Amino acid sequence: MDVEREIWKHLGYPTGEKPDAEVSAMIARALDELSTLAEFRYLHAEYTVLPDFLRDHEGYSGYLSGADSVVLCATTLGAGIDRRVQRLQLTEMAYAVVFNTAAGVWLEECADQYEKRLPYPPLGFRFCPGYNGTPLSDAREIARLLRAERIGITFLDSGLMVPSKSMVGVMRVGGSAHKSCAGCVAADACRFRQQGRTCYDSER
Repeated sequence: MDVEREIWKHLGYPTGEKPDAEVSAMIARALDELSTLAEFRYLHAEYTVLPDFLRDHEGYSGYLSGADSVVLCATTLGAGIDRRVQRLQLTEMAYAVVFNTAAGVWLEECADQYEKRLPYPPLGFRFCPGYNGTPLSDAREIARLLRAERIGITFLDSGLMVPSKSMVGVMRVGGSAHKSCAGCVAADACRFRQQGRTCYDSER
C-alpha cells in the first residue's frame, strides 16, 4: 500500500490529483506523529472448526468456500490516538480530520504488514462484520473469542469499538474469494463508487 496516496483517497481527492502544500504538510505531520503515538497491537487465532457465528449466517459462506481453516484477528492503535484526535478537535479541526484519516490508513497498513508475516499462506483479505450483510454484532463475538481486552479493545453499549482505531475480522486460509463492492454494507452510499473507484486496490 502507498500510505500517502491512500490517505489522499480517503480524504476525497480524485485519482491523480494531489493535495496542495498545506494539506500535504498536514499529512506529513500526521504520519510523523503516528510513528510515535500509535501503539499497534494484534491478536490472532486459527480455527480448523468454524466458530458458531460463522456457520449461523450465509453471508460468510461464499468467502469461506474452499477454506482449509479460518484465522480470527483483532488489532488496534491504542487509546492514545483517540485522545489526540479529541484534543485536536478543540484546537485544529482541519488537522484533526487529516490526522484521524491518516490513523485509519495507518492501522490498515500495520495490519497488512503484520499479516504478511503470519504462517498461513495463502491468507485471504480481512472479512470484517458488516460485510456482505453479516451482523455487526459479530465483532463482539470475535473480540470475545480472542479476549481482545488483552490489547485494550472494548465495546460501548452502542456496539462501537474502543479505541476507535481498532478492527476485528476473519481471514480464510485457502479458498479463492475476492473483494467485491456487491457484498459491502455501504455500497449504496459509497463515495468511492460514486467516483468510479473502489476503497481497495488489489487482492491478496
